[in-house]
Amino acid sequence: MENTVKVPVIIDTDPGDDDAASILWVLASGKFDVKAITVTNGNVGVDWCAVNALRTLEVCGCQDIPVYKGAYRPLVRPSIEASWMHGKDGFGDLGFPMPCTKVSSGYAPVELVRIAREAPEPITILVLGPMTNIAMAVLLDPDFENHVKEVIFMGGTFKVSGNQAPRASYNVMVDPEAAKVVYNSKIPVVQLGLDVCDMVTQRVEDLETIAEAGTRVTDFLTRLLSFRINKAAKPIYDKHGNKVGEIKAENQANRKKGEIGLNDLTTTGYLINPHWFRTLHTTIDVETQGLCDGETIIDYMGLWGREPNNYFAYEADGEALVKQWVKDMTAAFRD
Repeated sequence: MENTVKVPVIIDTDPGDDDAASILWVLASGKFDVKAITVTNGNVGVDWCAVNALRTLEVCGCQDIPVYKGAYRPLVRPSIEASWMHGKDGFGDLGFPMPCTKVSSGYAPVELVRIAREAPEPITILVLGPMTNIAMAVLLDPDFENHVKEVIFMGGTFKVSGNQAPRASYNVMVDPEAAKVVYNSKIPVVQLGLDVCDMVTQRVEDLETIAEAGTRVTDFLTRLLSFRINKAAKPIYDKHGNKVGEIKAENQANRKKGEIGLNDLTTTGYLINPHWFRTLHTTIDVETQGLCDGETIIDYMGLWGREPNNYFAYEADGEALVKQWVKDMTAAFRD
């Protein structure tokens, strides 16, 4: 008989189109008991991020999952939003209706501590945005670390260039102090950085297959992700109105027109099936100043002499991941 026990998970996120796609995949897989969605400042402000989390849950009929608002800004720095990429509302300003449901009362870092304490087993946290909420939970409760199995984090770089600074990914650069707190806690962090995310590509053909399912969820998803594909193939302007240049697929040269890399979706793939990835058990720390501000530094040779606590994903079976994503999204939410 198939094991039907679902793994307890919290999703900490800053929706965002690929954040929404990731939330939907977690729910479509049927493997997880999503205890809550906690939102943080990131791609857009926390208020819009909360709206988008509610929009996503409503479209798939999962309004019973609570959404908690968290940090409005990084621990010590000004915010760095990406509305120039994701639109002012985070969903491409495509006119999606406002949600009927409301955010739950409670502050995300406090709720993270409470839910982790009440869970019958250590909980997994999927982090798709900056780590501010998680760091605050670590700082709030010294016992929080003991109730978290692992943090699966979309962020960081090793051998590839950053996408927010030469050595920094966006999710780390927004709040490197928060990332440093979490990476140096007792919680094992699985880093799904740009190195491995660049190995996974979604194509127009994948979206067309999903669209053919014709469900409310697939209509929502293809509309949202088509915006990303279209934008990735057009001139991009920064928040000051300056043209960045003719970029393709988030300036990732290994991708062609009509292809995108949904980094949050790749990270969610590790939650769905970690066997799609190869990881290194190592020590990772975060630089918080200077030219390499926001860089995740991986001591793969053990030169620091620290006990390894984190994991660095360095290889992915992108074909298997995308195939399963398409399969799950076309099969789920048909009622």
